[in-house]
Amino acid sequence: MTSEPYYTAENGACYHGDSRELLEELPDESIDLVLTSPPFALTKKKEYGNKDTEEYNDWFMEFAEKIKRVLKPTGSFCHRYRR
Repeated sequence: MTSEPYYTAENGACYHGDSRELLEELPDESIDLVLTSPPFALTKKKEYGNKDTEEYNDWFMEFAEKIKRVLKPTGSFCHRYRR
């Protein structure tokens, strides 16, 4: 991995950045857990530039494929949902 960890601990590391780019640096089936809270498609445009529903679905599917590639067969993908 070429990116530097934001935080390290005895059993792992935390990286801060664009996950789509960071996932590219990881080998296949090398991750036990992916925990994420991505932006959601909203019907009203927000100041931070959220995507509309169709754009969001395309973006999320690309993201999910990258996650699937790096997860171990016994790994977990936790997607935080908030209203």
